[in-house]
Amino acid sequence: MIPRDVASPAEGSRETTLLRLSRWALLATIAGLPTYVVRWHYGPLPTTLLETLILVTVALYAVARWREGRRRPVATPLDIPIVLLLLAGAIAVVVAKDHRTALGLYRAYFVEAAAVFYVAVDLIRRTEDTKRLVLAFAIGSSLFAALNLIVFARAAITHDIHVGIAPNALYGDSNYVAMYLDPPIALAAGLALFAGTPRWRWIGVAWLAIVGAAMLATLSKGGYLAIGGLALVAVLSVRRWGALILVGAVAAALLLVRVPIVAQRLSSTDISIGGRLEIYRATLQMIRANPIFGVGLGGYSFQFRGSIPEVYPHDIWLTFWVEVGLLGVIAFAATLAILLWRGARAWRRVQGFERSVLWGALAALVMWIVHGVVDSPYWKNDMSVEFWMLAALIIVCIRMATPAAVPRA
Repeated sequence: MIPRDVASPAEGSRETTLLRLSRWALLATIAGLPTYVVRWHYGPLPTTLLETLILVTVALYAVARWREGRRRPVATPLDIPIVLLLLAGAIAVVVAKDHRTALGLYRAYFVEAAAVFYVAVDLIRRTEDTKRLVLAFAIGSSLFAALNLIVFARAAITHDIHVGIAPNALYGDSNYVAMYLDPPIALAAGLALFAGTPRWRWIGVAWLAIVGAAMLATLSKGGYLAIGGLALVAVLSVRRWGALILVGAVAAALLLVRVPIVAQRLSSTDISIGGRLEIYRATLQMIRANPIFGVGLGGYSFQFRGSIPEVYPHDIWLTFWVEVGLLGVIAFAATLAILLWRGARAWRRVQGFERSVLWGALAALVMWIVHGVVDSPYWKNDMSVEFWMLAALIIVCIRMATPAAVPRA
């Protein structure tokens, strides 16, 4: 008998061409997360390149499994929280004043992102599959990081860097770039620290160098705070090198704050904290007026100091509560708790390549929790899929470390 949260692996010899194509489409989707900025319309319906990649992936997978006679997604420990989160999102569409906008957000942030999770949990079954997924993410995030570094370098050469609005590519806001880069940094650090072969450790080092440099170039205080959270996770989990990592992290932080542009950026920390508190107070007033259902997806709107429109309240928990209500924030908290609890318990027994990936995925969630104190990770097309990719990696790594139950006689 197979436990409910450990799906039986597909037999590679019976794998169909459609299923193999769906796996390659999944890799393209993960590599292409930033492509949501490429937008067009099918008649009145807006879409993005990322959404098209997701739909192709899910369609190939669904048809392949349907032909095999499978009608249900694989079972996971997150099924109940996911159902509750989807239910909360559906209610938020009804509650929202602009149903069309709310439905688009629900489709992108919840339905499609959760679909990617289920596809990945089923298709990523061998160490080779895990390696390819991580490599696809490394390539996509590194290319995106390189674009941002090029834009930053050009601005530096022309003395056109505005500290409050750091130059960046594609996203238009360096804070969005920083939130997207949290998971690549964590996974790269996991490879650099725990990968079992020199080749993968060097891949981790190279990946960490480019995405880490791009993170520094965002001048995001939330991003810097998240890196501090990553350093703390490393100190606590890598006991043999914990003291060395701590000394290195402190030394790097002291050097970083002496860089003039970073020092100038950090000098406005008090102002940023005051602004965040003002936004939080306004958001809490909205929640008090709508404590159960919130204001609906896309319903949050606050004119910061009467002139700057804020689409989210710069805190992950307040964002979930005000957008998808009390049920939504509980479901998301349950999802995080299950992933962190199960992942942390399993990490000691996970071996090989999956050990480095599990550490990186868990560290990425910690980074988002830390970053989420001052911003709203998850709440964009790329980051919602990114979150469920991390969830899938954690479930897959735990599954690989769990021996299949012996059938009863």
